[in-house]
Order: sequence, then structure tokens, then C-alpha cells
Amino acid sequence: MGEGVAGLSYSGVYAAAERDRVIAALGELRFTGYIGPQEGTWVLSIAGNPLGKVAGQKRRIHDVARDLAATLDVVTLAAEVSQDSRLRVWAFDGEDALPSYDSHPPEEDEAGGMALDDFGNPIMSGGGGFVDNEMVAVSLLSTFGAEDPDGTLGELLDEDLGEDTNESERLTSVLRVLGLPTWIVSSDSLPRRVPGGPDKGEMLRLGAGKPGVQGFFADALRRPARPRPKRDP
Repeated sequence: MGEGVAGLSYSGVYAAAERDRVIAALGELRFTGYIGPQEGTWVLSIAGNPLGKVAGQKRRIHDVARDLAATLDVVTLAAEVSQDSRLRVWAFDGEDALPSYDSHPPEEDEAGGMALDDFGNPIMSGGGGFVDNEMVAVSLLSTFGAEDPDGTLGELLDEDLGEDTNESERLTSVLRVLGLPTWIVSSDSLPRRVPGGPDKGEMLRLGAGKPGVQGFFADALRRPARPRPKRDP
């Protein structure tokens, strides 16, 4: 969790599995972050490093969601918000990847080729969203068993945000349609109590896949050492 010039940055992964299985799988992946309580079908885990590597083998949040889904044979969803100005969403059903979403995809390359997302899917230029956000919406609704008779999800993914709105608000609305816990948008408060979410005692912190003091030292050891400033002679 972190706060940039424009707003908050955070990321997390939802897993439709028992919490003990999620903890064990994230331990094997050497995940660093906070694991929330069981909330119905779902367990939400928050990355300690919101926009960078969050687990072993240089895994980022979408890699964790992919490997968690395949290992547990469940549905997962990863969400990443960068400075409240860009939202990215990835979802997986077992070993199958669903179409992903990017509210501000990269421009086409200089040679005129179509830009691709992390999974080789083409994306439009100009910040308008995915090639077909309706396809993304239909895929998410079907996989998550959510009802959306008014087409709200597709509209949310297509919406151009104004000056008075941000990506946390978009994400909150998307999660409500899908029936997922929304406290990820307040996860910058960790390790303290999350407003509208779990108490501090309900969270488990892992460092490089290990809990408690072991996790603290394991996480510290994997971080690159910072050079000490030179002293004047």
C-alpha cells in the first residue's frame, strides 16, 4: 500500500477458497503481504508492495492470482490501482485466464503495431479501455455467478472518469457488482484496522511466505541492501 502524488496505490488478490488453503498456497509462493479473514466464499490478500514484485520468482500481483488459481483450482481476481488514476483487473478460473482490464492501456507502438496486454490480448490506445470491455464484463459475470440485468458492469468499465471521481470508486462499484469485499480500497491503513473491513487481529501478515518474526526477517533478507552513505574523511 502506498500513496503517490495523485492518490493511493494498492493491489490485492481474491481467492474463492478456504483461508487455510490460501495461506498454505501463498506461503509456497513466498508472498509478502496481509491475508484477510474468510468472507463467505472469498479470502482477500493485500500485497505489501502494491505495484511491484509481491512473491518469489519476481511474481507481481497478477502472477500470484494466476498461480493461486491453478494451484487451488479455484477462481481468483487480482486488482491493482496506481495512484488512483489507473485500474487493472485480472481474473482466472483454474488454469484458464479471463480477458483482463486496463482503464488506461499503453499506446500502440511506434511501428504501428497493436499493443498487447500481459497475456497477449490486443488493447486499444487512448485510455478507452480494453478492445471490448463488454466481453470482459460478460466473462466476469459468468465466472463469478453475478447478476447484472442492467449492464452496469460494462458501463463501469467503459466509463471515462471525471475530475471528481477516481479509480478506487470505479473498483468499489465493480466489486459490488461481482459480490466481492470492497475494503481493498482502504487497505492503505494496514497494519492498523481497515476502515469498513477486518480488525487488525483478523489479518495475517506473511513475509516471503512466512508468518510472524520469521516472516519479518525473511522479507528483510530478500530485499536488496541499501548502500551506506559515505562519511567525510
